[in-house]
Amino acid sequence: MLMRPMFKTLLSAALLMLAAALPPVARAQNVQSIVAVVNDEVISGYDVRQRIALTIALSGFPNTDETRQQLLNPTIARLIDDKLKMQEAARFNIMVGDEEVLEAIRYLERSNNMPEGQITRVVNANNIDIETLMMQVRANLIWNRVIQTQIMPRIIVSDEEVAAVQSRLENNKGKTEYLLSEIYIPVESAANEEQIRQGVANLVRQIRAGAPFPRVAAQVSQGATAASGGVIGWVLESEVEPEIAAVLPRLRPGEISDPIRSASGYFIIGMQQSRTILANNPDDVSLDLTQIIVPPPSGNGDAATQQKLAMTLSNVIEGCADLPALLTELNSRDSGQIGLLRLGDMPDHIRALVENLQPGQASAPYKDQDIYRIFVVCGRNDPQARTNDPEEIRNEIMLRRAENRARGYLQDIHNAATIETR
Repeated sequence: MLMRPMFKTLLSAALLMLAAALPPVARAQNVQSIVAVVNDEVISGYDVRQRIALTIALSGFPNTDETRQQLLNPTIARLIDDKLKMQEAARFNIMVGDEEVLEAIRYLERSNNMPEGQITRVVNANNIDIETLMMQVRANLIWNRVIQTQIMPRIIVSDEEVAAVQSRLENNKGKTEYLLSEIYIPVESAANEEQIRQGVANLVRQIRAGAPFPRVAAQVSQGATAASGGVIGWVLESEVEPEIAAVLPRLRPGEISDPIRSASGYFIIGMQQSRTILANNPDDVSLDLTQIIVPPPSGNGDAATQQKLAMTLSNVIEGCADLPALLTELNSRDSGQIGLLRLGDMPDHIRALVENLQPGQASAPYKDQDIYRIFVVCGRNDPQARTNDPEEIRNEIMLRRAENRARGYLQDIHNAATIETR
C-alpha cells in the first residue's frame, strides 16, 4: 500500500534525536554472533533479538521464551528478505528518507486507531532500539517503491481484459465476494516445512487469543501485502488459490482460517466482510457530512442577500480542506461537522440533496424556515457496491498482477543471492 506525502513534525524531530542519542553499544552489531550473511551483509544475533522483541511488543504476543523460539526462524527469514529488498533497491538508487519512514509509522498508528507517538512509546518501554523499527518500515517502503518503478510500468492491462472482468461481474451478479486479509509464509524447502507449519499454527492461536491481525501481518507476513497490514481487497472465490477459495464460505466476518497450505507456502486468511456482487442497497451508503448554515439577515440585510450568499457558497466549495477556515469566517455557531450518516436514516428531503454527491461536493442550498443549509460531503462509504467502472477494474487488475509478480521477483532475487545461515 503506497504511503502518502511526508511532512515534518515535532515527533519527527524527537525520534531523530532519540535515534542519534542512543549509545554506540546499542547500535553496534554483535559481530561475535552472526546469524546469517546475505551477499556479504551480516545479520547479527542482536538484529534477530531486537526484531523478535519488536514483533512481540507490537503484535501483542505473550512475552515468553516459547514465543521467542517460535518467532526465531520466521524472523530470520524476514530479515533476510529485508536485506535482499534493500540491496535490490540500491541497484536502482532507490532510497527512502527518515521523514517518509516517520510518516509511515504515524500512518500505521492512525490505521490501528492508536494515538500519535504510541508505537515509539511501546518501543522505548521495551528497550528496543528505535533503528530496529525504522529499518523494518524502511524495507517495506523501499520494496513498495521497487514495485512501483520496476514492475508497475511493465504491466499493461488491455481493454479486452477490462471488458472480460465487466462481463464476469455481470455474469456473477448475485454471487458473494469477500474482503480478505492475509498472512503469507513461504516454504522454500521441504526440510523446514514442519517447523514453518508449527509456527503458522502458533500465529493462528495468538491471533485468535487477541493479537491484532494487521499488526501481526505487518510484522511477520512475507507477502507483498504486509506493508498494508495484509489487506488483499475484495475478491471472488475464483480469484484466489483453490485452497483458499475452499475455506471462504465457512468463514464469517471477523474470523480467521486455520493454516492453509498452497503450492508456495502457508496462508492465514482473515475474513473482514462479504457482499453480493452488483446487488447494492442504496440505503447502506454512508456519507461524512459537514453542514454550513447561512443565518438570517441582520440589520439592513434582506432575504435576497442571504439567498445570494448561500448560492455563492454552494458554488465555490471545491473540497473539505478549506471548510474550517470558511466556517470560522462565517462565524455561524451551528455550522460544523455532522459526521457519518447512513442514507437510509436521513429525512427524504436531505437525502435527495446529497445522495448523488461525491466527496468534496456541496449540495444546493436548502431553505429551512429563516436559514439556509448547505451540506458538504467529505467522505462516502458504499460497502455494497462492487463497481464495474473500467478504470477501477483496470487498477484492480494492475495491483493484483503487481503483487503476484512481486512474489516471483523476490523469489528470483533469493535464488540469485548468496545466503549463508549459521
